[in-house]
Amino acid sequence: MNKKYLLGIDVGTYESKGVLCDADGKILNIQTSPHLVKMPKPGWAEHDPMGDWWADFCSITKGLLKNTGINPRNIAAIGCSAISTALVPVDKNCNPLRNAILYGIDIRSVPQIKKLNSIIGEKRIKEICGNPLTVDSSGPKILWIKQNEPEIYEKAAHFTMTQGFLVARLTGEYILDKYSASGAGPMYNRGMGTWDDSLTAYITEKERLPRIVDSTEIVGFVTADAAKETGLAEGTPVVGGSTDASAEAVSVGVVESGDFMIMYGSTVYMIKVTNEPQQNSNVWNATYVFPELSSLVGGMATTGSLTRWVRDNFAKELVEKEQSCGSNAYTALFAEIENIDPGSDGVIVLPYFSGERLPINDPGAKGIIFGLNLTHTRGHIFKAVLEGVGYGIDQCLELFRKAGDPINQITAVGGGTKSLGWMQIISDITGCVQSIPETTVGAAYGDAIFAGLGAGLIKSRKDIKEWIKERYVTVPDVRKYEIYRGYKERYAQIYSSTKDIMHSY
Repeated sequence: MNKKYLLGIDVGTYESKGVLCDADGKILNIQTSPHLVKMPKPGWAEHDPMGDWWADFCSITKGLLKNTGINPRNIAAIGCSAISTALVPVDKNCNPLRNAILYGIDIRSVPQIKKLNSIIGEKRIKEICGNPLTVDSSGPKILWIKQNEPEIYEKAAHFTMTQGFLVARLTGEYILDKYSASGAGPMYNRGMGTWDDSLTAYITEKERLPRIVDSTEIVGFVTADAAKETGLAEGTPVVGGSTDASAEAVSVGVVESGDFMIMYGSTVYMIKVTNEPQQNSNVWNATYVFPELSSLVGGMATTGSLTRWVRDNFAKELVEKEQSCGSNAYTALFAEIENIDPGSDGVIVLPYFSGERLPINDPGAKGIIFGLNLTHTRGHIFKAVLEGVGYGIDQCLELFRKAGDPINQITAVGGGTKSLGWMQIISDITGCVQSIPETTVGAAYGDAIFAGLGAGLIKSRKDIKEWIKERYVTVPDVRKYEIYRGYKERYAQIYSSTKDIMHSY
């Protein structure tokens, strides 16, 4: 009997990743492919669906198969994920008609949000969809295309969202999982688990929207054309998949009510698994990837990408040294902050460099570096950026606490967890213990788990917990936690005092 394998592929903001593993969760090979975010105008953020997403997918699958020597016919199922609420209009042959409009770092749909709120009513939207409209919502993005690119809108046979584009290229089936659909306001009726006829009519025809599915449901099979492009076997089952954040949560065992994850990537994303929806919550509600569970979710707009901004603009010589000698620029920056006290000697950064999602839901917010004097150094700015993200996370956690049970321990994942110093700063600010798993392959591993559940090779989500081992725990320093209290208050005051100025230009 031939051994069976599972394939998972994720498209992130700056990188795509693929994982090939066996039915026991053992990882056989990992492949990555970088890509860039295109920002053609201020407030816009886009990817090239074919040049970034599909090209990455094809090169990764071929690389995985080549490196392992596995017969593609022995792959039992495939799972995909992608950055949440990314929107791609396609023609009848699944050819993209424009670049993908990305998640909440793209704020072009603010006028459409205001218009929909005024026509439909914010209360009605939240009652039906479970969430208010934000720049993450898919409906306003479609409406933006309809109003600003009518020729593209008219040609669009389908509006694909998140991983739906990849699944459509693989199988010819247009789908969206229930977790991702929770971000498709105001079109998605969360209580019914279907598109809402009355609200969808404000945006587009329901026939252009994908079929709603479960993340672990087999939704189609690899076509002959896709097999030629990817090296996969024709007829291989493909499951529904989900967004990168939910797939990453599953990859580290966040699968039961009460589990809480923070994903430290280009942005920060948080998921708390619950038994029931929290209708009066100020954070987003979403049916979880396991439909018998619910979740509270939310994200900040600019976090890891802000540390990259500091590195690239304030530490160019370190980047050049990294390129020539291999020394890590971030390691050098962290060395510069070792002797800087909590609070960065009065420097406070508001990380609103792409507006902000949670905790303030203000796409017009602006980034601020506050409190500089001539004694401050590059290190002060870098540490203040790390702390500013921590202050924002602390405000987000307070919203999660108000919506449900206390949060005492967090599973931390993503590229940011490579810096234990940053994780310690976050714990000192929030007062929360953070557990960092031994293996944090990321969302692609969660996609492989979705595939395993769909193919029946993984019997229960509880089995996933047994695969997770703890690598490191950050415990709050009580003394530093008390010091940070005052800085958290100042952080909040700076935003409230400058909000009107931010919106005046």
